[in-house]
Amino acid sequence: MNILIVDDEIIIRALLLDVLKSDGHDVYAVSNGFDAIKLIKKKNIDLVFSDVHMPEMNGYDLLTQIQSSQPEITVIMMDSYPEDLSERCLERGALKCVHKPFDIKELREVIKNIEKNKPPRQ
Repeated sequence: MNILIVDDEIIIRALLLDVLKSDGHDVYAVSNGFDAIKLIKKKNIDLVFSDVHMPEMNGYDLLTQIQSSQPEITVIMMDSYPEDLSERCLERGALKCVHKPFDIKELREVIKNIEKNKPPRQ
């Protein structure tokens, strides 16, 4: 699965990059929504893990742009503290919001369920 991690915290990006690559996924990581949009236009991304709170473009705005251009991409939000913006992301169509610090086992289970239920790319 091609996975994109979007988070302004380098530690989160590095952790997810290492774990998901070791699980056999092709993983990309960027620090902001603008770079995420650029990468999504170049690569066939299946799943995006995006922080809700980021400078420049927040996760809600990124989710909105992804859904407008490539609605087949599954988006999971990540948040340190649940609040209104997290809820708005779920209402807008994010599959799930995981809260930091997250459980790696939970993320792996979410990915496994997505792989099982996602139709193959055409």
